[in-house]
Amino acid sequence: EGREATASGTAWTLPVCFEADCAPDLADVAAASGLAREAAIDLLCATEFTVYMLGFLPGFPYMGGLPAPLEMPRLATPRLKVPAGSVAIAGRMAAVYPWDSPGGWRLVGRTATRLFDPENPDRPALLAAGDRVRWQAVGRDAVAC
Repeated sequence: EGREATASGTAWTLPVCFEADCAPDLADVAAASGLAREAAIDLLCATEFTVYMLGFLPGFPYMGGLPAPLEMPRLATPRLKVPAGSVAIAGRMAAVYPWDSPGGWRLVGRTATRLFDPENPDRPALLAAGDRVRWQAVGRDAVAC
């Protein structure tokens, strides 16, 4: 992952695997959007998301900027276990689950980047409000889906 500090927050580039086992809802999101799977991935990677706030779980970033074609409602039935590092979308937002937890957002990728580290007293949450995030597509071996 890379970062660049600016007056308006930090710009992050996080590695994300979009393979089917890391992104179980991506094919459905793409189909509902009228996009090919690869076009949906390209759109996700071309987007700069803005962290609005952290919530739900410590380190869980609510990010705006999801392109309109990818807007989707939450799942009708939430999953009992969403793997840590899952990149997810719901409504007009994107997020990354910092831990294994229940969740109803649509899973479109996975990152190995640790978003919350309780052992780091200076910055336990990696992201902060005002930060900007981009995804960089990587292979399964970089994420261990």
